[in-house]
Amino acid sequence: MGIIHNRSISEREHKGCRSLNLAFSTIEYSMKYVDARVITNRALKLKASNLLLYDMYGQIVELDLNNFKSIYLVGAGKATAAMAEALYKLLNGRISAGAINVPYNTHARIERVSITEANHPIPDEAGVIGTKKILNVLSRAKYSDLVFVLLSGGGSALMTLPAKGITIRQKQRIVNSMIAAGASIEEINVVRKHLSMIKGGQLLKFLKSRCRVICLILSDVIGNRIDIIASGPTTPDSSTFKDAASILRKYNIWRKVQISSVEKVINKGIHGIINDTPKPGDQLFQNVSNILIGGNVLVCQKAKMYLKKHGLQAVYLGSSFDGEAKNYGALLAHLSSIIKKSSRPFAFVLGGETTVKLNGTKNIGIGGRNQEAVLAAALKSKFCADDDITILCMGTDGIDGKSDAAGGFVTPKTVSMVRERERQMRKYLDNHDSYNALSKLHSLIVTGQTGTNVNDISILCRLK
Repeated sequence: MGIIHNRSISEREHKGCRSLNLAFSTIEYSMKYVDARVITNRALKLKASNLLLYDMYGQIVELDLNNFKSIYLVGAGKATAAMAEALYKLLNGRISAGAINVPYNTHARIERVSITEANHPIPDEAGVIGTKKILNVLSRAKYSDLVFVLLSGGGSALMTLPAKGITIRQKQRIVNSMIAAGASIEEINVVRKHLSMIKGGQLLKFLKSRCRVICLILSDVIGNRIDIIASGPTTPDSSTFKDAASILRKYNIWRKVQISSVEKVINKGIHGIINDTPKPGDQLFQNVSNILIGGNVLVCQKAKMYLKKHGLQAVYLGSSFDGEAKNYGALLAHLSSIIKKSSRPFAFVLGGETTVKLNGTKNIGIGGRNQEAVLAAALKSKFCADDDITILCMGTDGIDGKSDAAGGFVTPKTVSMVRERERQMRKYLDNHDSYNALSKLHSLIVTGQTGTNVNDISILCRLK
């Protein structure tokens, strides 16, 4: 069964568009390879008591499980439940205790592992409660034990414990304001680290002994920087309180969100009254291995392979596309014009993650970065009725902004309908209401939560 719940309805509405059928099949094929269970099982191999751990680049960490008295499991993220299930099954009951934080409606159960459902992307009190359970598990670990930390996209919000003097509501307001301002995930996470007791390597401070720690990481950030993924709770942090203050000033957050306690914490850090996050070379990381096991390049390469197998000349343009969603949509429209000139069936595959800048917009609608990019692309595209071209954008986690859609797509029929009501569609775009626009255009993709998260994928394909 495919992951696109509304596939048959969409194909019926865009009848005759074979490129849409191919784009859907490409997504469903490639997403199988970034299923968090599949990735975890591929990265870990157990032979008797010998555990081999492979990162994305083929490097290996080897452990003899007989050297450890107890094994503990903690973590947070959208894919962490599936990662934990795979690890638990592989270790065949060797997990002594565990605690993970996952998004609401994950509905996972793992023996001896406490699972707390919490909010994303804005942290909530449930996340704080779940994080305290994680710290309780870590406090049990002795020098002779092994701790697995499982991290994936969404971990920054799901594993949350505000710094002393800051409330969860205050942190919510800061993060909300930064998202609305269009701050990058790197910038948001620098601020998060310096308003937290656990991010930026600080999670390790809650281990009473320097036991062996293995952190398995599924990347949802451009460039796969492990200090950014889930705000790097087990990695050294090179950013500073001064950096956090500069970012807050850049987006005028100090003025928009007047929270004296947050400003006080940042200023204390700048003046050395409180310690900064642990830096590279700190003894805290001596027995820690951070292992990157998956990222966006994998889903994109599988998509390219599938398209080539079906007779298209397919080109992968990389996994580093960012910036404003509207501008990305314009780029996709431009790429579609290049595809039209090809003498044979052709496809582009792209990965990354854009942002939506609200810029004080009133009457903000429903949508997300992928839907906004698709709507912008539909307004810019020059498809003809007899073209067979599709532009598709989707979040691999199945969640695109504040909506129940994973993304959207553009076909010649989409473009035709947009032309008939262009003024209305531009208004939808200006109000960041791409979800309702694409709903009218029958151009949404709905998958539900996929249980993984490796950024976004875009596919442009032309069959004639």
